[in-house]
Amino acid sequence: MQALVLHGPRRFAVEDVDIPSALEPDEVLCRVDTTFICGTDPHIINGDFPGFWPPSFPFIPGHEWSATIVECGARARALGWSPDDRVCAISHCGCGYCVNCLAGRYNLCLNYGHADRGHRQYGHITQGAYAEYIRASVKSLVRVPDGFDLELAACVDPLSIALYTVKRSRLQAGDDLLVMGTGPQGLMAILCAKALGAGRIIAIGSGERLALAATLGAVPIDYRSNTVVEQVREITNGLGVPAVVECAGTADALRNCCLTAAKGGVVSVIGIPHEEPKLPMKRIVLDEIEIIGDRANPNTADDALSLLVNGRVDLTPLLTHRFALADFATALDTFERRRDGAVKVAIKP
Repeated sequence: MQALVLHGPRRFAVEDVDIPSALEPDEVLCRVDTTFICGTDPHIINGDFPGFWPPSFPFIPGHEWSATIVECGARARALGWSPDDRVCAISHCGCGYCVNCLAGRYNLCLNYGHADRGHRQYGHITQGAYAEYIRASVKSLVRVPDGFDLELAACVDPLSIALYTVKRSRLQAGDDLLVMGTGPQGLMAILCAKALGAGRIIAIGSGERLALAATLGAVPIDYRSNTVVEQVREITNGLGVPAVVECAGTADALRNCCLTAAKGGVVSVIGIPHEEPKLPMKRIVLDEIEIIGDRANPNTADDALSLLVNGRVDLTPLLTHRFALADFATALDTFERRRDGAVKVAIKP
């Protein structure tokens, strides 16, 4: 099969490799339909997580994907999976045995990184989906209904992360919500917040993506104005926002989240800043601002797919570009440089 093979930081090529074989009992072999470029992928390709993502080379990245099953392991068949089933996937696959996995928090699996103990994370530490075929545990799969677009289904992984992040903000129907950052994750958070009944949604960003956030129904604020906190306070009559989701991943953004939250507000964080932020601790303590970290998407993939299938979330404005696997270098450049308004860039193996 053809696959994108990473041989070292920024050293990659589309090559012929063996189709994965010798399935574990709970695994299936899938023919990939679509894999989207995630914001994490350029960091993996650039070598920003040395020895961790990936743990070694050569490596096939890619973790936002949909596919059709072509072969099943024995336990996968016993669990009801069959060839020709249409599926999408999340990257995390916990061991299933540790206390965190048993509590449903498999994103925090205590056996993380130990394949011999059953843990997988596709496209990060386990071979991924920039390939014609991928081998995956059924624990990481979601069934896609017949007739539903597999390209849209490939967005279930990032959409379910956005859904998890919004839910963790403890948003109640009618509440104002602030989304910090208008990249793909922030834009999906806007759509999820709308689906969950948010009142006003305030989006902090810039440029074309902030303009796109406005078309999705958000109140736009350009962070380059340097008056983000003041503008949010003015919109909310000085009260601030009860639910805040941080999708920008910068130290300044996280600080502004804490300053724009209402008394007793919740800041739900999916972004990871490169530098440690200086937080307004006096305000956090005296106004009881809660900061909640979010990792991935435990138990929200089925709900995210339901939002798509039932028309509660429309991702089509975000799906901007499509490339063949052979053109991955051009696709990556388009994504990284945001060429022609790029948001979600699809790879078609």
